[in-house]
Amino acid sequence: MADERISLFPEMDFSDIDDIRNIEGIPSEQKWTYVIDFEKRCLVLDDDGRPKKTKDYKEYLIQTAMRILNTERFQYIIFDEDIGVEKSEWPGWEDIEVKRDAEEALEAHAEIEKAEVLHMERIGNKMRMGIRIIGVSATVEMEVKWSNEAG
Repeated sequence: MADERISLFPEMDFSDIDDIRNIEGIPSEQKWTYVIDFEKRCLVLDDDGRPKKTKDYKEYLIQTAMRILNTERFQYIIFDEDIGVEKSEWPGWEDIEVKRDAEEALEAHAEIEKAEVLHMERIGNKMRMGIRIIGVSATVEMEVKWSNEAG
């Protein structure tokens, strides 16, 4: 019987990408992830057409935080209940509840020691947050924007 596999990314060939290894034993400063354009919901490609990797630990932290904040909790069976936020519920929540949800979701990640929402603003169906993340090896501040329509 032929090995029939359905690719989630039929237009991309991942066969030559470096092996993805367990990163638990890697020092924090050496960790990386693939860069995602969260507005377009796609991988960012380098000049050779290969998925781009984060260049340093700070970018790794930002990409990791963005992945967490753009993942709806309980929506994907591959993630346990600690992964993601309840973003679809945010429109009906008080600001303090939204901040707590975001901070707790970020702090559930092993590389994030502390997350703090510095400011939050809602305008119509849009939301913006300024967040400080204290990681194992660096601290970053970032701005995150969402449209509540997407949930």
